[in-house]
Amino acid sequence: MKLALAQYTSADIVKETNFITDFSNDLKSHFSKKEYGDGLKNIVIGIICVSSSLEFFFKPRRPKYTKNKKHIKSEGFEYDIEKYLEFDLKLDFEIIKIASNGEAKKYLAQEILKSLDIIETMEAKIKDFDLINFKRDLEDYFKEKKII
Repeated sequence: MKLALAQYTSADIVKETNFITDFSNDLKSHFSKKEYGDGLKNIVIGIICVSSSLEFFFKPRRPKYTKNKKHIKSEGFEYDIEKYLEFDLKLDFEIIKIASNGEAKKYLAQEILKSLDIIETMEAKIKDFDLINFKRDLEDYFKEKKII
């Protein structure tokens, strides 16, 4: 399973959101050897945290599942995706702006866990995915890291 976070944040909270990159790398590494079925192999969660003046430009997109192999060319990059789910999660800018690093991580972890309900709504498209064990492993990871 590949699990990654894509970051869309305001320039004025770069320092407060630097942890998201490390968080994503840790998640990617932790879940890289885990399997939850053949229906879903990649999850990318877009983390949106922007000031109110930029909210219009960064609205959460609808979840998108790509079952069959697809070649992508975007912004100078080329890659293939398959059994790939991407969705966005919007964080409260004001909470992140004033939160300590530890508080921000806890907030993000809780929001990620809540966002997994999106996968349940897509069960007609995503066959053969063990969401229960995936959620449990994610919660266990957050507990192990003392994030929740």
